[in-house]
Amino acid sequence: MMNAEFVKAQRHFLRGEYGISIMDFNSALEHGVDPSLVHMPRGISHLKNGDFIDAVEDFSHALKIDPINDQAFFLRGIAHFNNSDVEMALDDFNDSISRNGRRGAAYVARSLALKAMDRVTEAENDMKTALSLADVEVESFIKEYCISLTMYKMAMSLFDLGKEPWTPEMRENAWKSNIDAAKACNG
Repeated sequence: MMNAEFVKAQRHFLRGEYGISIMDFNSALEHGVDPSLVHMPRGISHLKNGDFIDAVEDFSHALKIDPINDQAFFLRGIAHFNNSDVEMALDDFNDSISRNGRRGAAYVARSLALKAMDRVTEAENDMKTALSLADVEVESFIKEYCISLTMYKMAMSLFDLGKEPWTPEMRENAWKSNIDAAKACNG
């Protein structure tokens, strides 16, 4: 069943108005829209809004509906990682990769988690695998998934973007501008 709240939620989501889209997705659920249509986009909205615990909850609901959804595992892992729960993130990245070994971004994400756990050799191997799949661009990955400062800094170090000409102040300013842009989108 499709309703006006769901359509509005999608419209706000596509505009990057994540806070508003979350409210509309909530309303859509209350009005009987199929939860299988709502949990993934609402989870992404929570993720983009920095509401990592709520994102984990929505992706978990999506996995109850479709337990082999590699994208839901991947995105839940991203939410866990942004919330500094690296071990849970690693579990989800492993599950995502076991279901779809062609998702380069999952290898990049797992590489970040492994590096955070000081498992450098494994991290390097995952990065090589991601690069061999040739479907991941560094800047796009950072912009799309590195929402928290912790994950942003980890990605910058993994991709060696922390070397000159980037200074610590430049990295911090870039991160702040990403957050400011996200806040502006969310009203």
